[in-house]
Amino acid sequence: MKDHKTSNTSVLTKAKRIVKNLLQDKYLSDTFKNTTYPQATKGNILMYVAIGNMYLTPLEILMYHLLRMEGYDVDYLIYDNAVPLNELITKKVLNEVGKDAFWTKVVADAERMLKASNVNYSFIKFPAVIDQLIQPVKNNLDAILKFTYDGIDFGDIVLGVMYRFYKSTNFESDAADRAAEFLKTALANYMQVKEQCEHKTYKYVMFSHGIYCTWQPVAEYCRLHHINYVCYDRGKRNASTNFNINQPSPDWSFNTAWERFAGRKLTEQEHGMVKQYMADRELQKGDVYSYNPAPRQADILAVKKELGIHPSAKVITIFTNLIWDAANVARDIAFKSALDCIVQTIEHYKNNPDVHIAIRSHPAEKVLGTNERYGSLIKEKFNNNLPANVSIIEPDMNVNSFTVIDMSDIGVVNTSTVGLEFAMMGKPIILISETNYRNKGFTYDPVTSTEYFETLNRLLQTGELLKDQVELADKYFYMMMFLYQKDIPVNYKNGLFDGYSFKKPSALPATDNIMRIIKSLEQPGLKDFIFWD
Repeated sequence: MKDHKTSNTSVLTKAKRIVKNLLQDKYLSDTFKNTTYPQATKGNILMYVAIGNMYLTPLEILMYHLLRMEGYDVDYLIYDNAVPLNELITKKVLNEVGKDAFWTKVVADAERMLKASNVNYSFIKFPAVIDQLIQPVKNNLDAILKFTYDGIDFGDIVLGVMYRFYKSTNFESDAADRAAEFLKTALANYMQVKEQCEHKTYKYVMFSHGIYCTWQPVAEYCRLHHINYVCYDRGKRNASTNFNINQPSPDWSFNTAWERFAGRKLTEQEHGMVKQYMADRELQKGDVYSYNPAPRQADILAVKKELGIHPSAKVITIFTNLIWDAANVARDIAFKSALDCIVQTIEHYKNNPDVHIAIRSHPAEKVLGTNERYGSLIKEKFNNNLPANVSIIEPDMNVNSFTVIDMSDIGVVNTSTVGLEFAMMGKPIILISETNYRNKGFTYDPVTSTEYFETLNRLLQTGELLKDQVELADKYFYMMMFLYQKDIPVNYKNGLFDGYSFKKPSALPATDNIMRIIKSLEQPGLKDFIFWD
């Protein structure tokens, strides 16, 4: 009886999926059919999409049509079933679903959507020469991680995607096999973009992310051969995207725009937008990910008591990132790693009862998952016997990030946005790594561990804020949240595509963010897509 019920549920689920896909196909077909394009006189664009069905696919489909409507000839490339591994296929996927079952569906859904949307696409090739190239290192993890080709460190590319695959910096017994598969994928992407660019001149190459085994080889080829590229990814807010020129999308720097608008101050309306969004971020309303499930607490003394912090102690809070996220790897400046900073800071102040060290483990450890938690690593370093003036705020404790800021006297950040919010709230913040808002005038930016401790000791005495810190931080926050990341005309519901905000792409106004980006591609010497009218 139970098996019969399970079978009926499976049939019903499959039927619902088929109906949903049919409705989506009809919607996409109706949206883009009869779209007319002028003669392609403005040059060629290569859309190196690769993963043909993910969160950004509806945007990429739209960009394909808008580019053609603008007079560009567009090549659109995706993976087929030949790909051995890529960054979407993790260890968990292999164990729970299986590569073939998972990836066959991704490719099938990609082709279905693209055909319905009238997108002409081609497949990325995996030439046999790649197997010959990697044969000497195939079973040797160390050799794979040192592999170079055309002067590019492919071993480093593989290392970054291995972190993501295992969600850890520690690998398992199948590491050599997996690394070889990622290397094959990375080389295929490099050879594909090389072949494309040798046979056709592209005004821009466009792709998401710019890291891992799919897009980092493409970015590296463009960099080496001085080919302009546009890189994008989902923003922090729902239905928003960030766009970069000649810069991978995890790097949210907009230095040229920051300099261009150096003398501009926020208006009253813009200040209001900052204030409202900061209030929304307490529970991250409208954001893609919510890392603050619990509300901001008013009774800070009670929070300190729960964490074992003496009411009179000065609190230094160190904020971590996901240890496996390649977007945060290799950005270290003052220390060899964020963990090294934490350990040295604890050692430095462990005998000082007037100073308390709090470590805020990133809530993404719980939300996105990890097989290596900072809390465990720190405890292991101290043999599970932390000094009395050290507390670890684990993700499972559900402490709001703004509560943590409220209870802290000084913040220390690796790359997280919380450092910007710290500065906005009028508290000194120290950046130990390379992040987009470093050296903008509102953070302390030591380049050595010695300078770091000198800065900490001085701030413990004075609590000194930098000149115009709050004003500059507010302005940077406004530019990042409202100008740098763009609202897009794509609707999402529970993270899934839920239609466009227009009936036909021709109905999009000239003021639409994506329209403005595509129009601006004609501008010579384009540095960014920040439009502050």
